[in-house]
Amino acid sequence: MSKFNLSAAVQSELTEIATKGAAVFATAERGWKPLVKRFRATAAELDITDRKSDGGKAIDAFMRPLVVAALVKSGHYDIAVHRVGSGDDYLPVDEAHPANFTITGAYAVSADLTELPSQKDAPRGMKAWLRGNVENGLRPDGEKGSRDVIKNAVDQVLSRFWKRDKSSGGTGPEALDSKLLGLYKAFKGARDRWETDGGEVLSDAEFKAECDRFADKVLKRASRKAK
Repeated sequence: MSKFNLSAAVQSELTEIATKGAAVFATAERGWKPLVKRFRATAAELDITDRKSDGGKAIDAFMRPLVVAALVKSGHYDIAVHRVGSGDDYLPVDEAHPANFTITGAYAVSADLTELPSQKDAPRGMKAWLRGNVENGLRPDGEKGSRDVIKNAVDQVLSRFWKRDKSSGGTGPEALDSKLLGLYKAFKGARDRWETDGGEVLSDAEFKAECDRFADKVLKRASRKAK
């Protein structure tokens, strides 16, 4: 326990921040849960359990531009700035420099950076706001370049769908459900060779059905066909 003393005013402020922060977190988790469940069910129907597989890459490639479009449409990544004159010079907003221009998230992800003056030539120019300065990648207002912020947000959204927390039995392809759903692919080659060598074995279709049935039984869930 820290011996640092917090004043009554600080305690009051931190109390409100903690309470509201927890509420925001809980709301976000409630919103994520059904979406993650739907995503994993869709991936399972395609027998895709590994994000790095061809199927996983196809899903990411399809969803990424949709996530980008939704994020920039929200307006959350729009930046209100003060434009100095009509040139490529933008200042952070303060009392002396009221907002008179908006750098939209949509522009941030679509702008052709090669057409903009460099950060060295225009340290407060548009490129500096989109990519940050050449030294540390920070915008003139001290935040990270907005294009990178949006890219990071997209990565987090997609990663959230794939990520497996410990309560679900592990993370990524190491999770129990991922391993069980991968049984068919893991043993298909051995089954085929056994059959080729004259051994008695279930047909490929029957073998796949049994693998799926076993996974459903272990995870105590309704079969995918029943859904």
